[in-house]
Amino acid sequence: MNELVEEVTKRVAVVFAVEGQAGHHDAEIDPTITVKEFIDIAVSKTGIEGLLEAYVEDAEEPLDHELILIEHLSIEFAPLHVAKPGKIATTVRYQGSRHVEHAFRPAATIAKVTKWAVGKLAPTEDPSDFQLKHEGKVLPPDSHLGQAAHGEKSIVLDLVFKVKPQG
Repeated sequence: MNELVEEVTKRVAVVFAVEGQAGHHDAEIDPTITVKEFIDIAVSKTGIEGLLEAYVEDAEEPLDHELILIEHLSIEFAPLHVAKPGKIATTVRYQGSRHVEHAFRPAATIAKVTKWAVGKLAPTEDPSDFQLKHEGKVLPPDSHLGQAAHGEKSIVLDLVFKVKPQG
């Protein structure tokens, strides 16, 4: 008698951001998918074009295209980031006359950039009392620099105190 063996493959849900696009996207992937195959899925879901890299959030180096993606995901939730190669030249201005510059990967969170900027521009202050603005708009701390830069490889940000409600 022939027995039918059914193989069930558990799919994994991943959340990712794309350089130059606001918001996050999601995809269900096979656990054996490579980074390159994941990038192909991101391209089909978002329309991003060109030579692309995938990063774990806040990582300094992209994931190699031949790696099995799931083996490099964090145990704690963190979205992936798909971006064009290269760093983003970042200028952070503070109090009108002072500024600092540094090149960050597109997967750097705004929280990471804020902490770095406060350390350079206001080292005696608590980073949680600050936020970054771009073109007058507050950037969410969990968003990525590559999203804020709208696909460009340079950006100018303003470091400002958070408005604290009086009451």
